[in-house]
Amino acid sequence: MALPSVNRMFIVAAWLESVLYGVNCVLFGICMYALFSRHKPLYWINALSCIFHISIATAHSIISLFYSLQAFTNPAIISVPDGTIIYLLSNVALTKTMGGLFLLNSLALNLLLIWRLYVVWNHKRIFALVMLILEAVWIATGVANWAMVITGHTFTNAALALGQASCALDLVLTIGVTSGIAYRLWRAGRDISTLTGHNSYKAAIYTVIESGAIYTSSIVVLCALYQSGSPAFGVAINVATQISTLTPLFLIASVVLGLMHRESAYYETSTSAEPAFTRPIQVMITQETRTHPINTGKSESIHDA
Repeated sequence: MALPSVNRMFIVAAWLESVLYGVNCVLFGICMYALFSRHKPLYWINALSCIFHISIATAHSIISLFYSLQAFTNPAIISVPDGTIIYLLSNVALTKTMGGLFLLNSLALNLLLIWRLYVVWNHKRIFALVMLILEAVWIATGVANWAMVITGHTFTNAALALGQASCALDLVLTIGVTSGIAYRLWRAGRDISTLTGHNSYKAAIYTVIESGAIYTSSIVVLCALYQSGSPAFGVAINVATQISTLTPLFLIASVVLGLMHRESAYYETSTSAEPAFTRPIQVMITQETRTHPINTGKSESIHDA
């Protein structure tokens, strides 16, 4: 017998969440290796961010497992006709916790992006201040919307209005920060391209744009499902939580590994015998012996011819 649509959606979402969590674990290992091998104080912020995000993703996966076990194996639930569907669509403690973890993960991701914007713009406070104000308004509307959802007013007019405001603010914040970082990197690369012959920050720009696009796409899908009143919204949050973890891990891993690759390439080039395109510098040195004493107590001096 075919599974009902809600059950099928939840199973697919649980499978996607497991796949993304596995990818996140791999990216987390790469981040930790890359960050701790450099031993630079600034990278501890990135390390703490990675640890926080993977902790949220792990906790969410564990809760999702318990939620699945309750829905599909609890005799008190499955003995009731359509009991699994009723349970999956109910606002139980586990779903409330998973929603809270999603908000917390998104908040941490936005703060990380704002911090990166602040750093790449040479610590100009005005940009960070504007984004922090948007972040504060977004988290206020997001928490208010989450509170209405967990109290059973998921698709009321007030909840939908708060959802629209929260989605719009999140998109403006994400797109604005991503564009600001990418533009700053592009301008810095353009300024030094006359010396290097190429844009040294091109890879970093692509990484920032790709990371922002991944997270923005998940928010657009999530908001569209919520505004349409689809029950898939409840299970889509599970996947979106893993995507909001994948985004910072992918960004940190790509940038740090790119920096390590450039440093390694520079080291190999600087220690090579002689580049084929470089003409060696020749310096003629002659030595003159003096027979009379001089004040320095040395009997010879070196002059460049």
